[in-house]
Amino acid sequence: MSRSFLLLATCVGLVAACASQPDKPPPPPSPQQLEKKFQEAAKGYKVVQKDGRTLYCRREKVLGSTIPTMQCLSEAQLRLQVENMEELRGRMRSSPKCTLGRDGGGGGCGGS
Repeated sequence: MSRSFLLLATCVGLVAACASQPDKPPPPPSPQQLEKKFQEAAKGYKVVQKDGRTLYCRREKVLGSTIPTMQCLSEAQLRLQVENMEELRGRMRSSPKCTLGRDGGGGGCGGS
């Protein structure tokens, strides 16, 4: 009886340890990849020099308005925006796509 209890306790411990392990975060994009993405993003903007600073500007509709206005970002702001988008894409790619068995109804995967 103690042998089966030990086996059960070991299995429960392993399942609990696996369930508590967080997903491994995706590796960050390389500096070359980020530079390429920045160059692609910058194509959608007009480069403007103002007070010795380089700004990336484009006409955008502000939330709640139908009139487009000129929105400008510094190079640092645009680079940060690109980095944040790449990080979000990486997290979305590495997240589980299905929740098989978690909802008790055979899983949360669509498309059948």
